[in-house]
Amino acid sequence: MAENEKQTRRSFLARLWMGAGLFLSYGTAAFYGFSFLSPRFRKPQPRRILVTSADKLPPGATTTFKDLSGRKIVLVNSGSGFIALSTTCTHLGCTAYWVPEKSHFFCPCHDGYFDVNGTVISGPPPRPLDKFEVFVDENDNVFVEMREA
Repeated sequence: MAENEKQTRRSFLARLWMGAGLFLSYGTAAFYGFSFLSPRFRKPQPRRILVTSADKLPPGATTTFKDLSGRKIVLVNSGSGFIALSTTCTHLGCTAYWVPEKSHFFCPCHDGYFDVNGTVISGPPPRPLDKFEVFVDENDNVFVEMREA
């Protein structure tokens, strides 16, 4: 009788481990299958927004636009290329303004200053302004690549 109980316990544990293995493998397969089908689990795809034409933005000039989520972005023609920066200050989220006479961004909330590349010059901001990739196509159209947040 004791040997019969041992056999039952052994088969029970074998079935338990087999069930756990099947559960984990099917669960993993289901997760990856669901993430493939569901956009919530997909990596956000970058989108390019047409901002302007290169000839409409001479060196030193800027244009402001909003991205898909409503953030204000400034496109600056620095003379050596185009730079797209968020106007949201990295300190407390106030709006940083472009000062063309001094070629820098200024955040009036706590006197934060950023250069034309978005790098902190002075003040309390802990990091540079958010930067976005800029592309110019063969027709001189200027695009800014946005990623969904």
